[in-house]
Amino acid sequence: MASEIDTSKASMHDIDAALQVLQDNLNTQEAALARTEAEVAQADKDIVDAEAKIKALTSELKVLKGEMRRRAVHAYVSPPADNVLTVLETNDFTTASSRKFYIELRAQDDADVADRLDGAQVDIAYQRRLATKAKKVAEAKRAEQAKRTSAVRDAKSKQQKIADKLESTIQSQVARSIQLAKTDRALSAEIAQRQAALVARLAAQKASQRRAAAVAVHNAGSQNASANGHESAPVGGAPLPGNASATDAPSDSGVALAYVQGIPVNAAVADQVVAMINAAAADGVSLRIGNSYRSVSTQIALRRQNCGSSYYAIYEMSSGSCHPPTAKPGQSQHQLGLAIDFAGCSSRGSACYRWLSGNASRFGYFNLPSEAWHWSTSGR
Repeated sequence: MASEIDTSKASMHDIDAALQVLQDNLNTQEAALARTEAEVAQADKDIVDAEAKIKALTSELKVLKGEMRRRAVHAYVSPPADNVLTVLETNDFTTASSRKFYIELRAQDDADVADRLDGAQVDIAYQRRLATKAKKVAEAKRAEQAKRTSAVRDAKSKQQKIADKLESTIQSQVARSIQLAKTDRALSAEIAQRQAALVARLAAQKASQRRAAAVAVHNAGSQNASANGHESAPVGGAPLPGNASATDAPSDSGVALAYVQGIPVNAAVADQVVAMINAAAADGVSLRIGNSYRSVSTQIALRRQNCGSSYYAIYEMSSGSCHPPTAKPGQSQHQLGLAIDFAGCSSRGSACYRWLSGNASRFGYFNLPSEAWHWSTSGR
């Protein structure tokens, strides 16, 4: 039922509950699989150990049988009765006692070899029973392992199903937010904020994010704000020519991305961002994107840097209590790639800010009053 939830209509609480149910299910199935795999490994080890002991005992048995054969031949050639008669015939008490001692010692030694032979045969039979039992256990556990593996695969499939729904919801609702930006900015911001929260949940659900890693590598080479904090005004680089263009970028956590000036932005706004940059260039103003899309993990790292390392500081402290102010994970428009921090716009007196304040709205972008450099489709 959790995997069938309608992510476009469900409350955030219901989505959280569904994601938790699916994660708990996966954890349970993976734990069961791990136990079964350990049991298979132990059964395999028991088989190997038993077979190794059988091999060693078989070698010992061969030696003991050879020794018994040798002793039997010796006993046939020189029967113990002959030795007893020799003892009885001697008149030397000391010699007779010594001979009697060695006769008894040989008899006892023969008995020890026979006992060892019997013991080895018993041990081999026991180890064979252990090996047979271990093989049956291994066979049963491998069948269980196949079922557990299938259960884990099914659990992951259910998680992927809701992840696909979340991605579809995020993309469609982001488009709706952009459409509403000019007519109802409050509703546009509300929709966008919900999608940022969904992005955070989707990112948390994914244990492995290969596509996110590709974006992170690109960001590491193209953005300069990681050391200073994304919420600060980005440092400007060399002016770029006005003929900006957009190219495809890997999507991340349900956010479709495109590169503009080498920086990932939401693909849904890439064309209007390109148009805005080129329009500014035509007016003699160079707009340089400092940063735009920011992954959830980057936002968390930023909160840790600007707000503190505790759970409260990262997830609950108000953005205004951080230095500089930093949005909570799941609340920043950067996590949708809808917000852009422009380099060279650190003050309202800059040419960049003056041009944007007079023209950005034509391209669907609005300023966050507290940050001259921060522009987004909702002004948040």
